[in-house]
Amino acid sequence: MFKLILACLMLISSVGGAKMLERELPNGVKLLIKETEGKGIVSAVMFIRAGQHGETKRGETHLLMSLITKNTKNYNSYQIASAFEDYGGYIYSSSADDYSEIGFSTHAEGLGKALEVFKDILTNPSPQEEDIEREKRNTIVNIRSKREKGFQYAMEHLRKLTYNGTPYETSPLGTEEDIEKIDKNDLLRRWKEILKGENVVFALVGDVKAEQVLPKLEEILRAIPSGEYKLPSESVQIDKTQVLRVKREGTQATILCAFNAPPKDSEDYFTFKVLASLLGDGMTSKLFKELREKKGYAYATFAFYPTRLNSPRLFSYVGTSPEKKENALKDMLKVIKELDTNEEEVELAKKKIIGDFLLDHQTRIRQAWYLGFYEVMGFGWQMDAKYTEKIEEVSAAKLKETLTKYDDKYHCVVVEP
Repeated sequence: MFKLILACLMLISSVGGAKMLERELPNGVKLLIKETEGKGIVSAVMFIRAGQHGETKRGETHLLMSLITKNTKNYNSYQIASAFEDYGGYIYSSSADDYSEIGFSTHAEGLGKALEVFKDILTNPSPQEEDIEREKRNTIVNIRSKREKGFQYAMEHLRKLTYNGTPYETSPLGTEEDIEKIDKNDLLRRWKEILKGENVVFALVGDVKAEQVLPKLEEILRAIPSGEYKLPSESVQIDKTQVLRVKREGTQATILCAFNAPPKDSEDYFTFKVLASLLGDGMTSKLFKELREKKGYAYATFAFYPTRLNSPRLFSYVGTSPEKKENALKDMLKVIKELDTNEEEVELAKKKIIGDFLLDHQTRIRQAWYLGFYEVMGFGWQMDAKYTEKIEEVSAAKLKETLTKYDDKYHCVVVEP
């Protein structure tokens, strides 16, 4: 009884001057509401912590999410879209490595209708056979088209190498073989598997009063079954350097490498976010200046450090001509492993991150997305307000010190003609 009372308590606070309400429902769903003032726009994103984890057939979650907003027991695709578009809004759904999401924007006066349709999407999904077959064809086309693009083709092979034995070893699109086998029963089974209260975060940001929308939101979200869809917590490390060479027709060589990186719950996480920006964000980055401006190797180069629940990696990329690929690979590794930087370069990298972060918060849908993302990934929604402070704390000295904690082993894929 005591636990039930605790679960129903509300936490009301202020974030950046905006009223913020947090509530955990008895079924485990985390509900977040942020009040704003403007022209009546309301946006929401519901996250489900699942993604590729535990799939019976690779790609079934991605296929499910491409269909989840298309048809329900009581609404067809036109009616679903109209419920949002009639008020100048929209609805979308997608799936990534660690989570799936459904988001929408509408006007405050259309919120009631939007939530009515949203509830039916949650409780009465009914994908149609013709839609399933069409989306399966589209997915297979997307999988095949990745082979025509150097970076995506390299990433496909690098996933298999660096994430071997984990859900990440294929992209969320899955495999052609499994996509062909997926049917309606698989999709409904998967929805039933992953839609568990303890895996769900619903974040709403908009020009409404939290107390006014709370009863309706609670009614809808209480319909989600309680329980948890458990995800594996094991991470695989790069314990042996490997360079995989893959032949492909074309005139360009693609080099993509992966390095061990900090887990998301480490303070080093923020240092590596700065490192990725320093190495590969724009024309002032280290890789651009060293590999393109000084050496003339690169058509394009960048680095990135995606947030993952498990098996974190820092990635670096360079596209070059075939005759320059060996030197480009050697020098790219040298830039990263023997990083030489200063406070001015680090400050510039931090400004890029913070600037992009703030610009991406201009819309209510993105504000809702960040709140939900940080909560579902285990940071807590409060990280949305703390993130820029954490980035600001990184210094050149801290960056260099952090790099010494991670060994210099790596996995690379070289795609060459």
